[in-house]
Amino acid sequence: MGRKIAWGLLAFLVLSGLVFYVFAYQWPPVRDPALTMPDGDPAQGRQAIVKYGCSSCHVIPNVRQATGRVGPKLEDIGRQIYLAGVLPNTPDNMIRWIMHPREIAPLTAMPELDVSEQEARDIGAHLYGQGSVRQSRPGHGGSGGGHSPR
Repeated sequence: MGRKIAWGLLAFLVLSGLVFYVFAYQWPPVRDPALTMPDGDPAQGRQAIVKYGCSSCHVIPNVRQATGRVGPKLEDIGRQIYLAGVLPNTPDNMIRWIMHPREIAPLTAMPELDVSEQEARDIGAHLYGQGSVRQSRPGHGGSGGGHSPR
């Protein structure tokens, strides 16, 4: 009987540790906006957002009159797991989506606007840097986004 209690306690402790690890260090992924879009300029991205009229379809923080209701709100895009519901939210996929949305989702309402790669990178830097992205936890540094342990 004592062995059953000991094994039960051991199993409980192992499972508790595993659950703690998953929730404390793995989920949800923590993204660092400064590292999320390499070589992107958020100020240039804001200008590109205005240039391409993104505000006519999207709500975008820090962009005057960006109150569109056709596309999704973009103020929390850095915390989204997927872009357009189909692409894992990574810097490369953000650039692909901004440049060629119809190659990824042919029936999307988002138009092809002939956005250059650098402009897409800058737009992504602006969107990822909106401040709604969770910062790394103190003592759990790391080098940026993704699903790696901290």
